[in-house]
Amino acid sequence: MEFNSGITSFGHHRHKWVSSSYEEEEILAWKVDLSARLDTLLRETFIESSITEAIQACRYADDFTVNTATIEISLLSLQNYLGFVFPHPREVIDYLLKHRDLYDITLLACLLTEDTFGDNSQISLELYHDPEIHDEYLTIFVRQDEYEPDILDKIDTISREYEQGLVGVAGYLLVNTDFQPPMV
Repeated sequence: MEFNSGITSFGHHRHKWVSSSYEEEEILAWKVDLSARLDTLLRETFIESSITEAIQACRYADDFTVNTATIEISLLSLQNYLGFVFPHPREVIDYLLKHRDLYDITLLACLLTEDTFGDNSQISLELYHDPEIHDEYLTIFVRQDEYEPDILDKIDTISREYEQGLVGVAGYLLVNTDFQPPMV
């Protein structure tokens, strides 16, 4: 699998994972597995009484029904129930509206990150602006008061879980740490 970045209109970069080793059937199978995995993680993460109709509606949204309200409800659920931080939620919403096929992958990565780091970390979903190449992409930052020595290994494990879903998708998502303390 390789990563290509092409220029789109107005000088913005567009990330797209391409792969000659993945067949279309493999990508479809991964998407079916993604759906099952999200269902399981939602049930394990939220107690039954807190899985509101709104959360369920967000989960079963497809590329055509992902809209501002769907994304806002999802972000509020991540914030209210899991303690996620969103320094600039409008940027995240706008990016997901431009790259609707990242929506499920982003939810999966958020839930996996929460499952791995939720007890002792601050997890923040942000739009990262790369000043050197004038690019932007979603980043889930993991921040800790005292960094675990195996934090990068854990992040790599999470990344392997969702990266296959990026094949053929415009936009990009990264789980990372900036080794900064949690935001106040």
